[in-house]
Amino acid sequence: MHEHTVLFVDDEVNILKAITRLLRHEPLNVLTASRAKDALAILDETKAQVVVTDQRMPEMSGVDLLSAVRERHPDIVRMMLTGYTEMTIAVEAINRGEIYRLITKPWNDEELKATLRQAFDHHDLKREIKRLNQVTREQNFKLQDMNRNLEAKVRERTKQLALKNAELKQGYIQTIGALAEAVDAKDAYTRGHSERVGVYASKIAREMNLPKEIIERIYIAGLLHDVGKIGIPDAIITKPDRLTEDEYNQIKAHPEIGAKILEPVEFLRDIVPCVRHHHEWFDGSDSGYPERLEGERIPLPSRVILVADTVEAMTSDRPYRKALPLEVVVRELNKYSGSQFDPCVVEPFLRLLEREGEEFIQKDQKFDIYAFIEG
Repeated sequence: MHEHTVLFVDDEVNILKAITRLLRHEPLNVLTASRAKDALAILDETKAQVVVTDQRMPEMSGVDLLSAVRERHPDIVRMMLTGYTEMTIAVEAINRGEIYRLITKPWNDEELKATLRQAFDHHDLKREIKRLNQVTREQNFKLQDMNRNLEAKVRERTKQLALKNAELKQGYIQTIGALAEAVDAKDAYTRGHSERVGVYASKIAREMNLPKEIIERIYIAGLLHDVGKIGIPDAIITKPDRLTEDEYNQIKAHPEIGAKILEPVEFLRDIVPCVRHHHEWFDGSDSGYPERLEGERIPLPSRVILVADTVEAMTSDRPYRKALPLEVVVRELNKYSGSQFDPCVVEPFLRLLEREGEEFIQKDQKFDIYAFIEG
């Protein structure tokens, strides 16, 4: 028997058979259930680390099942595998089931295997953090009667715990990144857009010498700035022609939709206003939305994201035009500095661009969470 066990729940037996065949050579135990009631009974009797469920099932929905699993077995990593990606399902799955990943059907075989490996790593990591916390508490209690020479060991334990917590935070970032990727995937021309906006924004924030916690917040807000587009019809998102007034008004609703999606998630509370106001104009004009805030009333992360979002959009191919050269980007930012953009954000971006040139807009850049563990 293998150390790791996963339970798949789906009322379609053929899907369970296909998944079992796919994973037959993987180093894990695969359990299946076609009813939510059977799944809960299996989890009560078996030490499974991961559960993956469909959404639409008789008797109990996937969200209700994950919510029940969360109550009974909070340490089990919960994921949803479904062909239905409506905004309400995504919100419920995140809020009630606290899911690790949302996977859409039809799945990619290798991506599903990789996601399962990451889910088991996530479970093992949380278990290790719990163990280290217990060890740290016991160690600190004993240190009351120990020599000062042992202080180095305490520092090492603390550093080790910080590393593990950073890895756990990276897991959370990957989870919300998967949701952002699902939004970007609605349009082939925007694939990877959110990740790049997050990276560009974090680099601008570093150039502004902002505190590390603010840089991290700006990156996550950049990653999630367009999550509200999950509630916008695909036909509008992918339309190559000019939008009608009604269509544009629907697009303008995405910051508010995004804020509502994120509000119930505790560890994203600080991100909500950043997402809600990332389309405000610095001069408070009617072109900004949703509240036409002005100047420093706009959250600083929102002002940084607006510049990063504009740069990424202009330097990427779109169905109606090719990517624009950097000199055009610089000209537009200078033109609208003080009206659309905060001059205090434009100036450090231009410094950064002058120093890095084309390297700034490399498409495969990633955010390094481990750079935020220690100064």
